[in-house]
Amino acid sequence: DNPPILQDTPYPRERAYPSPVHSTAHMEPLPYTRARRAYSSLQRERLKADCSAYLPDVLRGAPRVVKSPAPFSQDDAAIRELFPLTYGMPAVEFEQPVSNSESVPSRRQVRLGVVLSGGQAPGGHNVIAGVFDRIKQWHADSTLVGFLDGPRGIYRGDFVELSKDIVDGFRNTGGFDMLGSGRHKIETPEQFANAMAVCKGIHLHGLVVVGGDDSNTNAALLAEYFEANECQTKIVGVPKTIDGDLKCPPHIPVSFGFDTACKTYATLVGNVAVDALSAQKYYHWVRVMGRSASNIALETALLTRPNACLIGEEVARDGVTLRALTVDLADMVAERSRAGKDYGIILVPEGLIEFIPEISELIAEINDVLAHTSSEPTEASILRSLSAVTADCFRYLPRFIRTQLLYDRDPHGNVQVGKIETEKLLVATVSLELEQRRIAGLYAGTFKFQLHAYGYEGRAGLPTRFDSAYCYALGCTSAALVLSGCTGLLASVRNLLAPTEQWRCGGVPIASLCIMQLRKGSDKPVIKKALVELDGPMSQPFAAWCEMRGALRLHDAYVVPGPTQFDMSGCPAASEVPLMLQLELGVTPLQLGELREAKRMGDFLYCPQPSASRSPLQRWRASRHHRVPDSIREMRLVAVRACRGRLTRHPEQDLKYLRKFFSEPDAPMYEIEPVEGREPFTQEQQRIGVVFCGRQAPGCHDLLCGMVDMLRPDANSKVFGFVGGTKGLFGWQAVELTPELCGPYAGTGGLELLGRTVDRIKSEGEIEQALTACKEYGLTGLVLVGGARTHTDAAYVAEHFRRKGARTAVVGIPCGIEGNMVNEFVESSIGFDSAAKAMAQLVGSTAIDGSSARKYYYFLRIMDGAMVGGKISSSHLALEVALETKPNMLLLTEEVDERRLSLRELVREVADVVAQRSADGKNFGTILVAEGLLSAIPEFRTLIMELNAMPMPSPISEVLPQLTQWSRALFETLPDFIQDELLLERQSNAAVQLAQLETERLLAYLVGEELRSRKQQGTFRGSFSPVCQFLGYQIRCSVPSDFDSDYAYTLGATSVVLAAAGLSGYMAVAADLSRPASQWRVAGVPFTAMMNVPVRTLSSTSQPLPAIFPRRVDLAGEAFRTWCEEREVCAEEECYENPGPIQLSGPSAGRVCTTIMTRFSYLHALETLHRNLEDVAEQSRPGCNPRAVRIATQTLENLTKILREFTGPGDPCQHPGLSWWGA
Repeated sequence: DNPPILQDTPYPRERAYPSPVHSTAHMEPLPYTRARRAYSSLQRERLKADCSAYLPDVLRGAPRVVKSPAPFSQDDAAIRELFPLTYGMPAVEFEQPVSNSESVPSRRQVRLGVVLSGGQAPGGHNVIAGVFDRIKQWHADSTLVGFLDGPRGIYRGDFVELSKDIVDGFRNTGGFDMLGSGRHKIETPEQFANAMAVCKGIHLHGLVVVGGDDSNTNAALLAEYFEANECQTKIVGVPKTIDGDLKCPPHIPVSFGFDTACKTYATLVGNVAVDALSAQKYYHWVRVMGRSASNIALETALLTRPNACLIGEEVARDGVTLRALTVDLADMVAERSRAGKDYGIILVPEGLIEFIPEISELIAEINDVLAHTSSEPTEASILRSLSAVTADCFRYLPRFIRTQLLYDRDPHGNVQVGKIETEKLLVATVSLELEQRRIAGLYAGTFKFQLHAYGYEGRAGLPTRFDSAYCYALGCTSAALVLSGCTGLLASVRNLLAPTEQWRCGGVPIASLCIMQLRKGSDKPVIKKALVELDGPMSQPFAAWCEMRGALRLHDAYVVPGPTQFDMSGCPAASEVPLMLQLELGVTPLQLGELREAKRMGDFLYCPQPSASRSPLQRWRASRHHRVPDSIREMRLVAVRACRGRLTRHPEQDLKYLRKFFSEPDAPMYEIEPVEGREPFTQEQQRIGVVFCGRQAPGCHDLLCGMVDMLRPDANSKVFGFVGGTKGLFGWQAVELTPELCGPYAGTGGLELLGRTVDRIKSEGEIEQALTACKEYGLTGLVLVGGARTHTDAAYVAEHFRRKGARTAVVGIPCGIEGNMVNEFVESSIGFDSAAKAMAQLVGSTAIDGSSARKYYYFLRIMDGAMVGGKISSSHLALEVALETKPNMLLLTEEVDERRLSLRELVREVADVVAQRSADGKNFGTILVAEGLLSAIPEFRTLIMELNAMPMPSPISEVLPQLTQWSRALFETLPDFIQDELLLERQSNAAVQLAQLETERLLAYLVGEELRSRKQQGTFRGSFSPVCQFLGYQIRCSVPSDFDSDYAYTLGATSVVLAAAGLSGYMAVAADLSRPASQWRVAGVPFTAMMNVPVRTLSSTSQPLPAIFPRRVDLAGEAFRTWCEEREVCAEEECYENPGPIQLSGPSAGRVCTTIMTRFSYLHALETLHRNLEDVAEQSRPGCNPRAVRIATQTLENLTKILREFTGPGDPCQHPGLSWWGA
């Protein structure tokens, strides 16, 4: 029985192991240098959240300690021998005193230490906050020290003293960057002795080890060692791992971080599911973390309901071979194809490969071989050491998998399963199986796929409210255990379905959770991993999945959980606890409900979903009332009018050329204004069609709601949605959109309801097909939704309709996450704000993960604007994400183009930053890479243009002879993976698919080569471990932000007003977006006012057609200037911010991204200008002061001359495209 810590006691002499003669450990605290430099608005909100609300009642005051028998290890004898002093100790539970009159012993100040060990998990900072608050509540002069960068900080004596200011700067935030983490273990006798010497030297009464199964096993060994040497420092563990494999019901119901990570991954999987439904052409294979257990995959599957989720434990139990797994997946793909579904969602746990029998045996043998060899392994050397069966398996695997099996090992010397791209292995084998069936006439579908790996972005995000409370309670509990004199225990918090104040707290002996396992060639004690339970008392989650998975193979019942919310008063979904935990504790699982059969409409499947099929967040979100400009607030056609404004302007030479194609190239603008009275806006019945032409973006369903609501009062008017995008338009495939149909889709992402196919209405035949469809449905208006390409086509469609005498008005709505459908009139495109925020969350979490582990460089490629006609793409999204997250570098397409950097120069600049940071002891960082970066590099741009002229896909042998000498030389120097990706099938505009080029991987590879060269020259002494990821598909169908929801709704309503007014060839726009929605100004701008006439180049044989071109980042604009002011500091320091998930209620919900807030309001400036001119005219009326006339005349004459000079031929301000399209 250990007494509570009431006073300092002298350290008794050691008994077990001698200390080393010379200890290198420090005994003085280091200065603290890791305070956060900046916070996002949501981080600041979470910092202010009162952690005392997370404290269970049992820990308020001085709880009593109640002991009970602890569980026994299945390897009882072996564990008892290894832990003679700490094995067999009782479990502990705290209870409130029977009465306040119970005596409370006098308290003295204590010193505790805390260390973060292993991989990051959201909530770790709240554990530290809980420890800190508890010991300060015990005695105000108590001290908490934090060991830096994991367990090695203990035996090195690298520690800091944590003050209130330090701790308060990290409350309720993600990551382990307060102290840093590490995977080092205390293993050697010298390390154990040094660790004890440090704890003695700084007079620690207790040490809290925050870690997973390995880390807490190490804590048990340390506790045993300290007890054997009668060291007063008590060791208590805290269960941490996002994998969910550290639990021991009822004592440890769940590890912290699991809830946040799973909700993060489920949000992304839900977004990808909507993406799959929107385009209906890809199988999305998603690999999620879970090295040795499939808990994350199962929780994510229960939250999102994919078509398949592979459970590693089931594969192992049933002895499923790789071949059998492949055949089963191919069967599902073929079955879905026969139903018209060549798309789907498949979840794969990262550790699946270990559960496949022949491969798990192979990995075990490789681990054993690696444990007994000091030389670098090769395929030949490994094959010589493998058994015949596993050698055959090794040869069967694709080469890239064989390489990954040997690529790297973890600190235990084992294969790093997390780096094995299991999803690529399965895609390769399934593709081969389907091709064999196609040859045999058994399969006629298409199998296109996208691969995703979700991991690092889930480890350091803002902890959910559950994890925030759970971690704080665990921290307080661990401190209470130390204060009660307990050691070798793992903190336990239970009764988690009850309100926080009713949670039960205590501890369970760590040694009792251990078993013996083979590690590095010998048996070692380890905490038994909690795998997915297939049978038994905790198998409810797996049973729930088994109950539904048969139906999900064919039917699409995807659930979109949406982004994590923190405003409990505003959003009920903010209080949700892990679904697996709910099921394990007896909550009845939700049923699938009605599975609707899809209706084939042309090439697309139409299957509208009712509100009951939506997630709780989506149902809550759908009830929100949109905010709209005051000019249309009544949402009735009879209450608004389109007021004709001034004629738009083009330079004279452009105007002449535009007149060859358009009958009214200087058409006027129209502003939408409210009218007095209720005179009818129009007597004509309205029948308006809408087509999703451009790519997926958040907010498009709100657009439909805006259209429907604007026409709702008129029972005779209708809105028709064309199913399947432009192909649905050509094929007359439309449905009537009603409030009942659109209501469940309000506030949802993607284009799920109507879908899309190809962004093209270009040829005369296609335009005629569109006209025929409009006549068939009797449309008075046709609304086309998309980006620059969509609206260029729309301009020519409108002109064709006009010349044919069609009564259908063609109206456009700017949409696209790329944000490049902007110009003087269009301040933002629908979806940009949401996509930027959703992507910034992932980047911010990943960057903080990097500053926590302090050993990786993250190269993150950002999906952005595509190339058009071989021209440079845009990178608005990358810039906005950089402004929100503050990475160490941003490689911006426009800047690289402006500076004309070669690939070698770019690589050297990145290497310079890496080298400088390394010189400061920082071998980690985050680098953002714009998707179109390669197109801005002169030699690469030439190569891409040459490849665009060739039919693809083509073999290298046919491509090389057609390249020029310089392009061929460049191509041959590129890594194999980039060569292969350049020769893939083209996108719909026949250009290279920049999204398929792993630019981030190429840069990481080349930077690595440059640094290796510098290391050989002695100019670089650091380490460089890159991790590459592409961010795009997982965010473009995100739940829309409040801004995008209101913006899309407003533009949808405005498009109806324009169409009803017969204004064909106009785009619906809203101006003054930096102001509240009620103050936005809505208008119609002619497409021709946004068109540019490209300069004819020397090599062109004809004058290019006028077009609306994507706008690139303005390097003189406010957004880029802001980044330039910050980037030097960002390169040197860690200024990372994590904006967190999109908030739909609370203070952060109204935040609008920087790019939009700082954009110049062209229409507002025009209005101010004309108002000033009218004021001049008013003050210059007959009878005014002659001097005033002279001043006004001279000033205006000078201004006129300046404007004529400034807006002459080729002026980049009047026609921004000319400054770069003619280059």
